[in-house]
Amino acid sequence: MVISCCLVTVLMLVAVAFFIVTERKGLGMLQIRQGPNKVSVKGILQAVADGVKLFKKEFSYPFSCNKELFLLGPVICFFCAYSLWLLFPSSIGCLNFESGLLFFLCISCFSVYGVFITGWVCDSRYAFLGAMRAVAQSISYEVFLSTALFLPLLLVGSFDFQVAREGYFSSVLLGQEVLLLWLVSVLAETNRAPFDFVEGESELVAGYSVEFGGVGFALIALAEYSNIMFMSMITGVLFFGGLMGGTYFGSLVMAFWMTSLSYFIVWVRGVVPRFRYDLLMSLCWVILLPVSLSLFCVGVVLSL
Repeated sequence: MVISCCLVTVLMLVAVAFFIVTERKGLGMLQIRQGPNKVSVKGILQAVADGVKLFKKEFSYPFSCNKELFLLGPVICFFCAYSLWLLFPSSIGCLNFESGLLFFLCISCFSVYGVFITGWVCDSRYAFLGAMRAVAQSISYEVFLSTALFLPLLLVGSFDFQVAREGYFSSVLLGQEVLLLWLVSVLAETNRAPFDFVEGESELVAGYSVEFGGVGFALIALAEYSNIMFMSMITGVLFFGGLMGGTYFGSLVMAFWMTSLSYFIVWVRGVVPRFRYDLLMSLCWVILLPVSLSLFCVGVVLSL
């Protein structure tokens, strides 16, 4: 079990590192420009070069910060992001949680503390404002994400990832609407465009990670992109799980959905402009949450 846990974690670390390069290349294609193309052939080994560069850098601290908390913030973000991969539904999966999706909700809620500590301890106005935006955005959309998550679970009938993978949320009445709501919640929960106010380049420089470099920045970046891939995996399991099955071919299909949905998030960043922050909160509390609660009531009736 320990070996399988380590194997899944290492594979996801490598996948996330190369996914960052894939995003940069994809954005270059969308914007008709060159992405990374200097390291190796067409920039394939750019992830290795970036990793070596970041981990060789000196770890510096802001003058007035608490060094212990300055280290703790990125570690919490990294730990929460990669502990979720314990739920990976495959033949080499680590654990079989009977309430795996509730575990996912608990960890995703707790990861907000890592972002808050990271931004607050820097003693920087940009980082603090980015952390406050992250806390408000995550708390708001966590409620909406939970209702969107429980809708397919009503018809699947279990919180277990393995059971959800064997099911198939194919309701004509709810399937498409819930999938659309879920994708919006994924973009907001992972702080991606058009909801990337936490790292708004035009007004916050880099948000809560502005004072971090070297290993600290690497941990934050790995955690952020790991969350993107994990949410893509959850989307594939919940909405296309019955197409996967439990065979080797099913694992390939799940990898296909993970890759496709991850690149969909990259595509949205390249083509959709950023919202205003007040519109973000209004969208959650005034429009999306009432709609998701209404659909949840319909799902309860259908599941009876």
